[in-house]
Amino acid sequence: MSNVRAFFCFVVFFFLFFISSSSVFANNLNISNVRLGIRDPQAKTVKILFDVSWDNSWRNKINHDAVWFTVRLSDAQAVSGEKRLCKLTVAGLLPAGSSAGSSSNAELLVPLERTGAFIRPAGHQEVSTFVSTDVTVTVDYSTAGFSENATIAASVVGMEMVLVPEGSFYAGDFAASTASFRQGAADNDPWEVSSAAPLSVTAADSNGYYYVSAGNAGEFPTGSSFTIPQDFPKGFSAFYAMKYEVTEGLWVDFVNSLPAAARTARDLTNAAHKNSDSVLYRNSIACSGSPLVCSSQRPFRALNYVSWKDLSAFLDWAGLRPMTELEFEKAARGPSVPLPGSLAFGGVTPVAVTGLSGNSEDGKETVSTQDANASFGDQVLSGGDAANGAGYQKGPLRSGIFSTSTSTRTMSGAGYYGMMELSGNLKEWVVTVGSASGLGFTGKNGDGYLTTLSGFEGNADVESWPGLDVNAARGVTSAAGTGFRGGSWQDSIDRLRISDRAEAALSDESAGPSYGGRGARTVDTQ
Repeated sequence: MSNVRAFFCFVVFFFLFFISSSSVFANNLNISNVRLGIRDPQAKTVKILFDVSWDNSWRNKINHDAVWFTVRLSDAQAVSGEKRLCKLTVAGLLPAGSSAGSSSNAELLVPLERTGAFIRPAGHQEVSTFVSTDVTVTVDYSTAGFSENATIAASVVGMEMVLVPEGSFYAGDFAASTASFRQGAADNDPWEVSSAAPLSVTAADSNGYYYVSAGNAGEFPTGSSFTIPQDFPKGFSAFYAMKYEVTEGLWVDFVNSLPAAARTARDLTNAAHKNSDSVLYRNSIACSGSPLVCSSQRPFRALNYVSWKDLSAFLDWAGLRPMTELEFEKAARGPSVPLPGSLAFGGVTPVAVTGLSGNSEDGKETVSTQDANASFGDQVLSGGDAANGAGYQKGPLRSGIFSTSTSTRTMSGAGYYGMMELSGNLKEWVVTVGSASGLGFTGKNGDGYLTTLSGFEGNADVESWPGLDVNAARGVTSAAGTGFRGGSWQDSIDRLRISDRAEAALSDESAGPSYGGRGARTVDTQ
C-alpha cells in the first residue's frame, strides 16, 4: 500500500496524494507507487500514475484476464473518510492522457462510461506475472465535486477480471440436475443459446426452450410461456466477470469509502447479518466507531453474510453489475456440450477440502487434503485458523486457494474461462430468468454512486436491476428477481452442479453464512 498525499490550491502546487491500493488476492494483485502527475486547473484534470502487477496473467485466442480499477477522491482533512468516484476524461483503447505503462505487452481500455479502466495484456501471453510501471490515467476531479481550493486524497481499487467471449453455449445438463433447463417436457436436451436475440420459452415438447420450476415462491411454474428479452444478458454476448468471489478485503475498502449513514446500512456485523464483531463461520469482519470503520483479519477470504442489497450496492459502487444465471452457466461450462451433472471444473466428482496448511491463514495458506478442489459438504476444517475455535472451523476459504502455478483446471476447480470457485465455497447471487422481476434486467453497469435518500442510504440505484424500488430514489430494497447458483461450503454436491437450479429463483431477503457473490461488466468497447 502506497501512502502519498496531494493538495490542490491556486497559488502553491504542492502535491502529496494518499493512494489506497487494492487488497492482495490469490494472484497477488498489487497496485503501488501511486503518485500525482500534471494537473490542468482550467480543465480540472489531474494525471495519476501507479505500478501494477499480478501473477498468473494470460492472453490467448480464447480469452484473457485483466484488472478493472476505479479512482476515487476524498477530502483529505475530513474525518468521515468518504470517497467519491472520479471519472476518467476520455474513453477508448489507450485514449489521450493515458498510458499502459512500461510493459511492451500492456494496454489500457477505458469504457464509454469512463467509471474506471481495464489494464490487460495487449497480445499473446503465456501464464506469467504481469508487471507494468508508470501506468497513467487522467481524471476529471470536478466530477467528484471538488473545487480548486480543496485538499483532496485519492484511492485506487482494483480487482482481477476474466473476459468471457461472445459465442454460443448450452444451458442445462440433460435433466441431471434439479430444475435444469431443457428443450421440452419430454426432451431433456439442454437449451442452446446461439445469439443475443430474444428467447421464447414455451411448453413446446422438443427443440425449444422449456422452463422447469424448482417451486420457489414467486417463481414461474413448470411449462410457463414467457420471453427472455433481447436486452437481458443471456451469455452469448461478451462480458467480463470477477475472477474470484468478493473478498473481505474488497468489502472493507467499499464500506470505509461510504458516507456515514450508508456504512450503517452495509454493516455486516449488525443484527440483519452475522450480529457479531467476532469471527463467525470464518467471517472476520469487525466494525465500530462513528463514523463506522470496518476491518478484516483475513482480507483474502471470500466474503459471506452478504444479502442481495449488500452485493448489489458493492457492484454499483465498483462500476460493475450482477451476473445472470445464464451467464453463470456460460462462464462455468464454456461452449462445451454439457456432461450430465458436471461441475465448473469439468468433472462430476469433486474432492472436498477438510484440512488447511500451517497454523494460521495469512493469504498464502493452501489445502492439505489430497486432490481437494472444492469446498462443500459442511466440513469441519483442521489446520490454518481452525485451532482458534468453532467460529474458524466452518465457512468459506481464501479465494483461489486451489489454484497454483502448475495446477490443471480440475485441480484448481476453475471454470472454463478461468474463474475460480464457481462450484462451492459460497453460493453466488445471480439474476434469475424464473420471474418477471429478473427478466427486466438489461445488464446496465453500475455508475459508482449509491442512494442518498434519508432512511435508504447506501443502496444500489441502477435502472432495471432486480429489487429496485418503485421509488427509484430508494434504490434496491428487495431481492425480487434474484437467486443463487453454484452451491457453497454448506451444501451437498447437488447444489454445486453447473446447471442445478434448485435456488436459481429463491429471492431470499436475508444474509446467510453461505451467501456470497461476484460481479460482471457489460462490454461496451473491446
